Amino acid sequence: MIYEGIFRRPRIKTNKILAKFSHHFKGDVINVSGASDSDKQTNFWDYYFGDYDKGKRYKNYFKNCNSYTISNYPRDKTEYSINEDEMIFLDLEEEIDSSLENNFDVVFCHTVLEHVFDVFKAFQNLADLSNDIVIVVVPQFQVIHDYRRGYRDYWRFTPFSLDKLFEKNGLEVIYRETTNGISESMYLFYVGSKRPEKWEDIFEKEIVPPKDYLNPKNDGSQYTQLSRLHIKFDFLVRMILKKLKTFLK
Repeated sequence: MIYEGIFRRPRIKTNKILAKFSHHFKGDVINVSGASDSDKQTNFWDYYFGDYDKGKRYKNYFKNCNSYTISNYPRDKTEYSINEDEMIFLDLEEEIDSSLENNFDVVFCHTVLEHVFDVFKAFQNLADLSNDIVIVVVPQFQVIHDYRRGYRDYWRFTPFSLDKLFEKNGLEVIYRETTNGISESMYLFYVGSKRPEKWEDIFEKEIVPPKDYLNPKNDGSQYTQLSRLHIKFDFLVRMILKKLKTFLK
């Protein structure tokens, strides 16, 4: 059973969206700033007592790719236990090496851009890495969070901003979807292509115009005081159970 905490529900929902069509992607795939490449779908026990970022790898979603690479921030070289052959190091706010331009068929970037201050340069780099597909997941509504490693939380995105970022970087949006639920964060899931005609048969019927999901159900109104209470309760339960585990040893 998968535990769907307030931060985990939208992650699981975007994982389900990705799983619908990731098998269509071939060639070379990169997960940008992908950490340990975990989809973070863990069980109840690991969520509360173990590694709550555990899960299967996103590599498993791209079943038909020829190669799979993970990038991470340069200062995290010793942070993640990933095969060195699969790992490269990129700073999304800096120029990428010219040898990496147009080097990947699919560029996947899940909940990273909100932590990069120069989001325009970061998005340009995502586009430059790809010769076709860019998949981006970002929060539209989420509690401000600051990771212990110093990755500040700078941005939230609307469908209009993402549409513009894709357009400005030579990508046509071929798929968009938003997560939706009570007392949880809300993510936007976007797929853009430099060769949209290639994907018409797969994505043509799936395109959702922005006006269709900018509605009262999805405008963030569900993110209320109930969410804040849920967050406090979630962390309180985790703290109590961990203390109980320590006491029982």
